[in-house]
Amino acid sequence: MSKSESPPSSYDLHDVKTSSVLELTTNEVMQSKEKIRQKNAPREGKLKTSDLGALIHIIKSSMGSGTLAMSYAFSNIGLLVGVFGMAFVALICAHCTHILVKCSQELCYQRNLSSMSYADTVESAFKLGASRRFSHWSKFMRALANFFLFITYYGVTTTYVILVATSFKQVIENHSDVSMDTRWYVLILTVILLPVGIVRHIKFLVPFSAMANVFLLIGCTVTIYFCVIDMPPLSSRPMVVTITRWPLFFSTALFAMEGIGTVMPIENSVRKPANFLGCPGVLNIGMAIIAVSFVLLGAVGYIKYGEDVKGSITLNLPQDVSAEIIKILVALAILLTYPLQLTAAIEVVWGGVSAKFSEENQDKGYYLTRALLILGTVLIAIVLPNLSPALSLVGAIGFSGLGLLMPTITELVTYWDYISKPCGVTIIKAVILVLFWAIATVSGTITSVQEIIAEYHIS
Repeated sequence: MSKSESPPSSYDLHDVKTSSVLELTTNEVMQSKEKIRQKNAPREGKLKTSDLGALIHIIKSSMGSGTLAMSYAFSNIGLLVGVFGMAFVALICAHCTHILVKCSQELCYQRNLSSMSYADTVESAFKLGASRRFSHWSKFMRALANFFLFITYYGVTTTYVILVATSFKQVIENHSDVSMDTRWYVLILTVILLPVGIVRHIKFLVPFSAMANVFLLIGCTVTIYFCVIDMPPLSSRPMVVTITRWPLFFSTALFAMEGIGTVMPIENSVRKPANFLGCPGVLNIGMAIIAVSFVLLGAVGYIKYGEDVKGSITLNLPQDVSAEIIKILVALAILLTYPLQLTAAIEVVWGGVSAKFSEENQDKGYYLTRALLILGTVLIAIVLPNLSPALSLVGAIGFSGLGLLMPTITELVTYWDYISKPCGVTIIKAVILVLFWAIATVSGTITSVQEIIAEYHIS
């Protein structure tokens, strides 16, 4: 069979050995169909998630503090370029998420497993793909994947803490004589974060995500309403700004769009993995909803507030009762998403420390580790309580590596023996994605660090 530029399915990898698919015997075809059926067979277990539950989780995993930062992102690139830039980022992120899940399902089939984590997928690709010629890199690549996972989602949960504390600070101090530093609100928030963040199983988080989606939908809808009231003309906002500010847009957009670290735990928990990919598929529906929401909120918020837009658009809303109710609802939505985002970080840490606890103390050890991680997000938020530069830095370092670099490399290695080299479409696509990752990481990191230095007057 000639090599195909479309990464092959398990049917291609394991069954198509002749020069043409048409040459397969009826028996071979039936065996191949049976293998595909086994690969996509429903997973058993009471804690498995439905397609609707998975869709809710996917939407919620990407629609958090990053959603509210899209107007800030537009201010760093301009209105017209922002619309096309967001569409581009959405397409890239959706594609990279899709190829990672596809590789995971293929590698699960090869290893006869029902599910694998993000790091398991990367490691297995290097162990099993490319005729095992890259197997000596498997441990390093697993460690790199875990590094990106941890700093990304631990950074996300930290920005959640900052956003919730800042929102409550605005509301409380607008109706009282209290005046405290944001850090005190972060510390007080610990009382709520510990019981909310300690929830372990993703199935039990579905009600939290559903409530968060409702709160965020209401919050975003009313925020758009506030933005369109007395909205200035489009001509008052630049269609494009200086290119030196573009890295902040892409860093923030990657932060907002990328839920790839939580996609693998979600995919692993679904009852029917065959419904997760495909057309339309749970993943594609979720990513489409997310992309449209980001463009709409980003554009109207930037048109309304221009260069004065803050790291979260809700912080620009007027100081009246209706606007403050929205701030509270959005803050609660972010708070209810906190345990889902923390799950991606805890998987990395727990994989490294679980062996230090005896068999009978595994549950106690898990909850102790999770509690310590929650307290860690509080401490970091106290040290860096400004939302915008922290958000961009996490996007530049973590999400670009997690959402662009690792899926691209994983696909290359998994299907290395079945793609055209050296100038096939898959190779060219991989080179473009890696270049985009390098530019986004370097430029975004430099720009974000400069913002942090200016914000805290670090000499």
